[in-house]
Amino acid sequence: MLYKRIMPAAALAVMVAATAACGGGSGQGGGQQNQGGEAKKEAPPEPVTIELLAGWKITDEDLDQIFYKPLAAKYPHIKLNITTATSTNNITTMVAAGTVPDMVIMGTANFQQLLDLGVALDLNEQIKLQNFDMNRLDPVIVQTIKAFGKKGEIFAMPYGLNYDALYYNKSLFDRFAVAYPTDGMTWDAVIELGKKVTRTDGGVQYRGLASSNLVRIASPLALNRFDSSGKAAINTEGFKKAYQIYQSIVSIPGNTNEKKNSDELNAFLYDKTISMYPFIGLFHRMAEAAKGGLDWDLVTYPVFPDKPGVYGEADAYYLFVTPSSKHQKEAFQVISAVLSKEAQLASSKKGSVVTPLVDKEVRDSFGKESEVLKGKNVQAIFKNRPVPIHSNPSKYDAIADAQLNSGALQLFGNAKDINTIIRETEEAINKKVAEQAGK
Repeated sequence: MLYKRIMPAAALAVMVAATAACGGGSGQGGGQQNQGGEAKKEAPPEPVTIELLAGWKITDEDLDQIFYKPLAAKYPHIKLNITTATSTNNITTMVAAGTVPDMVIMGTANFQQLLDLGVALDLNEQIKLQNFDMNRLDPVIVQTIKAFGKKGEIFAMPYGLNYDALYYNKSLFDRFAVAYPTDGMTWDAVIELGKKVTRTDGGVQYRGLASSNLVRIASPLALNRFDSSGKAAINTEGFKKAYQIYQSIVSIPGNTNEKKNSDELNAFLYDKTISMYPFIGLFHRMAEAAKGGLDWDLVTYPVFPDKPGVYGEADAYYLFVTPSSKHQKEAFQVISAVLSKEAQLASSKKGSVVTPLVDKEVRDSFGKESEVLKGKNVQAIFKNRPVPIHSNPSKYDAIADAQLNSGALQLFGNAKDINTIIRETEEAINKKVAEQAGK
């Protein structure tokens, strides 16, 4: 079912204060009046409705906090009509039908797709016209955006950041009398800790450490998937490091199951049979999980020893304006309203979004007014930093990532060795790319 909501209308008239000059004297100030002696009024802006397609479901509470309230406060003449994409109604089907919206919300993984579809406007003109200060944004995110613009284009603006963290189930650590994980741990240290909380108790198999997926583990290394000729190039020391970490996790006795960890998220949140879960942002899931009895906290995402303080490639929630929009100015005003300090500070306090601003006050306030995050180590998400996306993002990265993740599953039970998996994965990637390019 489509999700749609209209921002409540606010007062449209914006009056310019004017005071009529007193009669007589030299007549100075007469230029402020028309011939009838009445002060001129600035015409209120025309009401505008912006159609926005969101690539995922956003809760009513977050829509109000992140979008509707800031827009009503700054640009009350702009209404925002947000539709959630579905398998049958998405940006690809809209392009085919000729019904492209004014704006699109997507993540880094879909950035290149929007460029290929021709639905991402270069925002440099609006940035200049509306005097938006790009220095307010996290430079790593800006660098990531610029990686997709070969001629200096700015094809999107972030309204929030994704983040990586190591979530853990306090109850399982307490049950097995093992000390909780701490900020700053390396992968090796986390794996060793995972061994201590992997055991069978009361007939239930508890797994110490979720494996997540290979691409996420490799993310801090910012590895290119392809060489300059467009051929898969994953037979590198960087990818081998990631495979070795993955192999160490799935080789912990009792730490895997016959489903090859496809149920890890639910097993951590609801079944409560996984002790540690390294993953992207999950705060939006924790209220429900806590109601089900999950006693959780978080620390920094595990790091490579030679990459201290780095959790992965920068990932953000991006707002795109489409070139076909007849309301490009107003669409960018939506962006500027969402990125105002007032809006970001309010959203940060509620824990609605991790700010892309460099403003320390906004970052330090994260989760201060959230019952879900009360008492949690939320500042862990800021203690490590992201790195810019790898240097040659390709439109075929999604194909490569899918093959990397599926190929790594062959490390379960040591079905194949790492070198064989890498070789076969490269062949699979090149085959898939050739098929896609031939369409």
